[in-house]
Parts: sequence; C-alpha cells; structure tokens
Amino acid sequence: MVNGKGLAGKKVLVVEDEFLVALDLETELEEYGADVTCVSTLSQAKGIAERGGFDAAVLDLNLHGEPSYPVADLLRDRSVPFLFHTGQGEKSDLMRRYPGVVVCNKPCDGQRLAANLRDVIERN
Repeated sequence: MVNGKGLAGKKVLVVEDEFLVALDLETELEEYGADVTCVSTLSQAKGIAERGGFDAAVLDLNLHGEPSYPVADLLRDRSVPFLFHTGQGEKSDLMRRYPGVVVCNKPCDGQRLAANLRDVIERN
C-alpha cells in the first residue's frame, strides 16, 4: 500500500460532524505530517473554505443532516483538492455531481486515507 509521506507540512481541512471520527482523522493525518484543522458544521466549513489557506480537504458527506456539497463546490471553484469520507457509500448523485472525486467509505484506515489524500493533492 502507498504511504502518506506526501502530507508533511500540508494544511488539511477535515469536515466531520462526529467528534470521535474527527479526532481519529486528525490523529491519523497528523501522524503523516499534515497540519489539520477540524470543523463540524456546514457553516463553519463554508467560512473556513472561503478564507482558504488549505492544501486539501476531507469532507464528510452528511453534516448533521445537511450535505457538504456547498463546501465541495467552494473548494472546487478555488481549485482546492478534496475527497469525501462518508458512510453513505458511492451514491450515484455524488458521482454525477463530482466525477473523478475520490470517495473513501467509512471506516477507512488512516494509511489508505492519507495515501488517497496525497494522491489527490499531487493530481491537482
């Protein structure tokens, strides 16, 4: 499996509404050298995404019942690479709306997530 070494020094926004999942993601990505900022609501995520300053983002698809699409759209418009980290699988509407965007299905181990995130950053 590919490692996540390419995350050293990268600023990563994690948008996740489940506290323990967010904490786990933060810990795992930091182990690969990323500088992680976590937020849990759509409004927080939109505000931070508008300010920018991130190399990439990990987005939960469902934030307290709201889709994270507005954040994904903002990131896409600003050419910030992102991937979805979701327990809802690869939904067809998600794949139509964001063709080619990586979807990591929960649970996703840290090594795989870091490798996918590094690949997304390098592709951009």
